[in-house]
Amino acid sequence: MRVWVWCFLAGLAVGHALPGFSAQSKGNDGQAGATSARSSVPGPATAPDTAMTDEEKANQLSDQIGKLMVKCVNLLTAQDPLSLDFCKQQRDLAEQYPAQQRMVDRVLAHDEYGIALAAFDHKQEALGEFNQEIRLLPKAAKPGTLEWSTAYWHRAMIHSQMNETKLADRDYRAAEESFRREQREKGAQHPDRKMRVVLRQHAALLQKMGETTASQKLLQEAAK
Repeated sequence: MRVWVWCFLAGLAVGHALPGFSAQSKGNDGQAGATSARSSVPGPATAPDTAMTDEEKANQLSDQIGKLMVKCVNLLTAQDPLSLDFCKQQRDLAEQYPAQQRMVDRVLAHDEYGIALAAFDHKQEALGEFNQEIRLLPKAAKPGTLEWSTAYWHRAMIHSQMNETKLADRDYRAAEESFRREQREKGAQHPDRKMRVVLRQHAALLQKMGETTASQKLLQEAAK
């Protein structure tokens, strides 16, 4: 379920629902964590009993996080600013996992909240979430996995939108290398849809930086 959500949100970031991480607030000012529909937001999630084992705590938290994740994704799809509240609650609760437990869930929670912040133009806060995601990443995944590729891709997008072109270039390169590694391990002859999007975004950035030859090389790779 969580892997599907990761793929969905990765596509959401560059797809039709939230192009360029941007969304309209539908009459709301889009302030992170603040909406005019507070009655729709649940109260704080219940912390696990301290007498439980770490595995029992993790299982209880996972159930609550899963419900918040569904709301986070559904509201993001609808471009509803309430997504900020639900995605933040998901992130906060994931941080309560016992040490070294459910690291992929933690990574995903930071990514999803980062997407929500970016969608409503809180770029600096989104960058903070993606930075934390990448700090946790080595404990949750390895290069050549979707989690690794997507984490660097999303941070590259934010750096690009903040006109931090060198940092964006660095992260696009890291994402591409991870996608290529995955492609080699699978024996795939052509890049998949997500990798093509990354290659084209990076090519556009390189063109803006005046690196026309490198840009054309990436476009040729994306066209395979």
